[in-house]
Amino acid sequence: MRRGGETEARAGTRPAGYIRVAVKQLTLGLIVSTLAWPGHPGIRAWSSQPAASMEQRVSAVVREFRGVMGVAAMDLRSREWIVVNADTRFPTASTIKVAIMLEAHHQAADGRLPMDASFTLKNTDKVGGSGVLNSLHDGTALTTADLIHLMIVLSDNTATNMLIERVGTARVNERLESYGIPEVKLFRPTFRDGHPDVLPDLEQEYGLGMATPRDMVRLLTLIWDGKAVNRQASDAMLATLRRQQDRATIPRLLPPVSGLSVGNKTGTDEEKRSGPDGVKRHVRADVAIVSGPTFAYAVAIYARQIEDTRWSVENEAVVAGARISRLLFEHFSGNR
Repeated sequence: MRRGGETEARAGTRPAGYIRVAVKQLTLGLIVSTLAWPGHPGIRAWSSQPAASMEQRVSAVVREFRGVMGVAAMDLRSREWIVVNADTRFPTASTIKVAIMLEAHHQAADGRLPMDASFTLKNTDKVGGSGVLNSLHDGTALTTADLIHLMIVLSDNTATNMLIERVGTARVNERLESYGIPEVKLFRPTFRDGHPDVLPDLEQEYGLGMATPRDMVRLLTLIWDGKAVNRQASDAMLATLRRQQDRATIPRLLPPVSGLSVGNKTGTDEEKRSGPDGVKRHVRADVAIVSGPTFAYAVAIYARQIEDTRWSVENEAVVAGARISRLLFEHFSGNR
């Protein structure tokens, strides 16, 4: 089983060494175009490569991909957008855990759920898939901060469910809507297919959660800007994302630039419905804040209906996402 990052893929389906990725030489150029963030029309990135040209090249990779892929990225300084299928809805898999983390920090800030609040692990809490809590003993003592760390860094599904039980699915969605992010939604805890807390029709299609790439980038932007709860909470969330153990997609092909930092959250799952051939195709996602001494950008890459059903890091969606990530890095950072 893979060590972290996945939402609902079953235990024992991934080969050992999933996280240990060999960095590969990028050989394909890509393209990306821009839409301005509301209130910042016409702002252009300082990159020497035209954004429209970049968008065409990213679109070419998306067209080659055997599945459906959407990409959104935004320069966190100029507010230049790069978008391909950015308003298409996708299953989130474990990337929805960023939204759960947001609500947990809100409830910590208002005193309802302090970071040192106590939780006791019970055998009935344990679910399969990624994480470590399902192998620990009944009665293990944990705190809110522990659960957030495990949920994001190792994508622990048991930790995720323990937090959802405390913060509430509906409250997560209400919070997102209050920030003007209506297209990111949580439907239920992990491993509860077909038994949603909210919006059953959408849960049947998307599973654990739903997002558009554009709205997920907006959520990441709030964190970068210090507007997710407050600056202290935003900085804590970004620090947690930067401890992520799954580096198979967005960070995979980035060069070893001095001061480079990537805070990301991945997701892997199967579609909830089989295709006409009876096969459940795959879902992959990665969302991140990428920053360095002279640049910063947020990016969300989602894929569904993936024909390649391998669980390994060589899955076509993971490789394509890494290639797109490298080209976005070159565009926003100016490093080639």
